[in-house]
Amino acid sequence: MSAEKIITRIHDDSEKQIRQIIKKAENNAEELIQTAKKEAQQEAERIFAMGETQSENIKKIHISKAHQEARREVSNVKEHIIDECFTQAFQRLSEIPDDHYKDIITQLINEGKKKLGDSCVAIISGERDREIAKMEKVPVKGIIAASGGVILQSEDGKIAIDNTFEGILKRKRNTIRIEVGQLLFS
Repeated sequence: MSAEKIITRIHDDSEKQIRQIIKKAENNAEELIQTAKKEAQQEAERIFAMGETQSENIKKIHISKAHQEARREVSNVKEHIIDECFTQAFQRLSEIPDDHYKDIITQLINEGKKKLGDSCVAIISGERDREIAKMEKVPVKGIIAASGGVILQSEDGKIAIDNTFEGILKRKRNTIRIEVGQLLFS
């Protein structure tokens, strides 16, 4: 074989090997691209699923907050209505007819006398209480600003029973509030 034929053969073999290497490299590149596409698709699906989950969680949080705010608003409105009931109750208490008022104050004085003894004194809320205290033989020590009722004190002033309408409602406010709430909102 001549040198020229050997060179041609080497050249042809080299060309063939180059084509084979290029074809193999192209096949490898195609496989790498396909693998990368699959991995990218899987990652995109994973990220999308995570996004949907996060979106759903955020939606639930917003709905929960809206429900809480609505419950708080309803509760505030109910409290306002109950407060309005107390305001109207005070107004009605100040408008009690004299004969009924006398019976109530007499009962409150007698309850106080049972607890403090007959030697107690009264702090009255108005002039109509003075006559009632006088009839019940309880000396009047002073006047207090209240819509009605009396404060009874032991003679030494150490113990006091607030039987003003405000004092009674203040002591019983929680119980009355619950009852009013049940009547209005059950």
